[in-house]
Amino acid sequence: MRFYDNPPVLAEEQALFVHDLVDYSLGKIDPTKFKAIRVAHGVYEQRQDHTYMIRIRCAAGGLTPEQLRKAAELADDYGGGEVHFTTRQEIQVHNVTIENLMTVIEGLRSVGLSTRGGGGNTIRNILTPSHSGIRPGDVFDVDPYAMALTTRLIHEPDSWNLPRKFKIAFSTAPDDVSFTQTTCLGFVAKMNNNQKGFEVYCSGGMGAKPMLGHLLLDWVPDTEVYAVTRAIKTMFDKHGNRRNRNQNRIKFLWKKIGEEEFKQLFHNEYALVQGKDPLVLPELINTAKATDLAVELVTGEAFENWKNRYVMEQSQPELSSILIPLKLGDIYKHHADILCNFLDHFGANTMRCERAQNIRLRNIPNAYLGNAYRMIQQLDTLSEEPAFIGRMMNCTGAQTCKLGICLPRGLSKAIQKRLIVSDLDFDAIADFRLNMSGCPNTCGMHHIAQLGFFGKVGRKDGNLYPAYNVLAGAKIAAGKTEYAQRVTDIAAHSIPEFVYQFLYDYIAKKDQYAAYNDYLDSEGFDLIKTLCDQYRDVPAYSEDAGFYTDFGSKKRLSLEQLGTAECSAGMFDMIDVDQKTMKKIMKTLPDTASLPDALHTLLFHTSRMLLVTRGLDPKTDKDVFKLFEKHFVQTELVDKEYSALVQLGLGPAAALVPHADALVALANSVIALYKGMDDSLKFKFDAQAAATPAIKKAMVQHDFRGVSCPMNFVKTKLALEGLQSGDIVAVLLDDGEPIQNVPNSVQQEGHTIVKQEKVETHWLVQIRKA
Repeated sequence: MRFYDNPPVLAEEQALFVHDLVDYSLGKIDPTKFKAIRVAHGVYEQRQDHTYMIRIRCAAGGLTPEQLRKAAELADDYGGGEVHFTTRQEIQVHNVTIENLMTVIEGLRSVGLSTRGGGGNTIRNILTPSHSGIRPGDVFDVDPYAMALTTRLIHEPDSWNLPRKFKIAFSTAPDDVSFTQTTCLGFVAKMNNNQKGFEVYCSGGMGAKPMLGHLLLDWVPDTEVYAVTRAIKTMFDKHGNRRNRNQNRIKFLWKKIGEEEFKQLFHNEYALVQGKDPLVLPELINTAKATDLAVELVTGEAFENWKNRYVMEQSQPELSSILIPLKLGDIYKHHADILCNFLDHFGANTMRCERAQNIRLRNIPNAYLGNAYRMIQQLDTLSEEPAFIGRMMNCTGAQTCKLGICLPRGLSKAIQKRLIVSDLDFDAIADFRLNMSGCPNTCGMHHIAQLGFFGKVGRKDGNLYPAYNVLAGAKIAAGKTEYAQRVTDIAAHSIPEFVYQFLYDYIAKKDQYAAYNDYLDSEGFDLIKTLCDQYRDVPAYSEDAGFYTDFGSKKRLSLEQLGTAECSAGMFDMIDVDQKTMKKIMKTLPDTASLPDALHTLLFHTSRMLLVTRGLDPKTDKDVFKLFEKHFVQTELVDKEYSALVQLGLGPAAALVPHADALVALANSVIALYKGMDDSLKFKFDAQAAATPAIKKAMVQHDFRGVSCPMNFVKTKLALEGLQSGDIVAVLLDDGEPIQNVPNSVQQEGHTIVKQEKVETHWLVQIRKA
């Protein structure tokens, strides 16, 4: 069983990644360019240089026992030992060194798992409730839609080069446990005249600038899921902001152009694909296979407590679902083997990743609950604790993430330690959401917390100490979601006692209020402020040095290790590297130790800076100068008078010295050209050319043979950008994946295939621009 089908081209893409790894190790690829390459393959650099985390796609949170067993084996052999379950219903392997990256990635592919799209400006993991298809009262099972949509999208070349990451979620009922209003595109199951369909939300997102999604469609039949997604993806690809990484999620497009124009653009694209090419849903049966496993009878108060807290009767007769609350979302090989060996008795469809970083089992026969209980007792979990303790959520924070300020994993353990020894009735708040993130980014989902924290830096007499902002009051329901409000802030070391005191008051008064938010409005918000004020007095460093060291850290808090975001790595990171180098050199001219070398370096970065905007990937220094001459000088994006100067880059550096002033002028003109580039990568010159009266052009032919997916699609798209509506361009493509993917993707963007014919071993495709 597989929860998605990888595209045939994946092996080829991973083979190219091997070459990039080798070239990077040999210093042939700039670190920033390599970052853009590896992140799209789900590979993130951790705090320790040259040590990486690998993120693994799990559509609908689905994992088979075979897949978890392999991931745990690879984590044990080549990583830090643990498989980490994330808040995005996927898994990660940490602490992999660069020489072992491909061994892990290829090992995952052998069991049908992919890291492609684990980061970067791509289609990310598609989410569903972990109980989809088995919880009594749900509208219908949404897992098959997430699985089929994943397979469809990861086969499309344009899924890997979007303006920014694109997230999709499905919910099974109006309680919206997948938080569809907090993501780029959300589908909520809804019946209409006995026909399955979805209420659709769009343009939500959390992060440092949270925005709630908006109702896009009150109802569409379930056969339109792909068409709606395709229309939104195409629209985002065409109109999303590719210039500003802080303004390029789809939520910012809605904010920029407004509801009316956004919906009009959507419906323009939707009209082109509506009713076409519906998803082919996989058959997903929730049942348990027959087994000869001996039944183990278990009785007693501990067993009954466990069942009440973590076992849910499924809508399927005589079957149950079991939540396994992991410690900090981690499971190690020995325990993964025990779990998977048990699940093998009941089939492949027996496990889901849960958003609270836990594992949900399904399709376990009621007769074997005693066996399951004994098996779970062998694991290192929180199953002996109340469900509230097991559902606390945190990201990895500064332990591995370069953006992390604080260590929420350590804070989570400290809170658990304080609460477990208390006598509070945590079973009364089993579903209470207490979430923590190490920074303003929302990996720990603090925006949808009932009580949440996200890391910040505190200061006392010039000394830094770990601290957190405090939020409260999120509400979750389809169309009625509200984010948590920031209330105040508090030092990290005061949080465990603060949480205890706040929950002590809430649990004691819970029955006086219809809902938690009524308690907050009446007295809870005031209590948060009062308690935090009590902890406002921070001890001086000389009085308590430990207060300035985060939970789980051996060093006092410092900003020196803070890095840059990995997720958005891409085109503009590479441009920024060149631009910063150019500006740095120009500041030193002419007083530099080696003027010829400095000028040659300036010319190199000036020439390379914008090549990526044209889909150009030079392999040598000479290629840089030749491609810049062809695509920027000869096209007059920069003045043709610089042609001779660019040619000097092919010769000795000393020849540039008499032309230092002209070189600086060229560098400044390239920077100015970049500043005038719009969100869709068009320069002012391009826009002016597009506005001139159309002149009938001879059909241009581009040879993209030997260019692999998805770069052949990118190059085709760029070839179309310079044409008028109705103009025709011809491209040559290889047989196999290129001819299967490129024409289909071009048509999905509204263009027309005029001719498609095989010529010997390749294909000629003529495309009329929409």
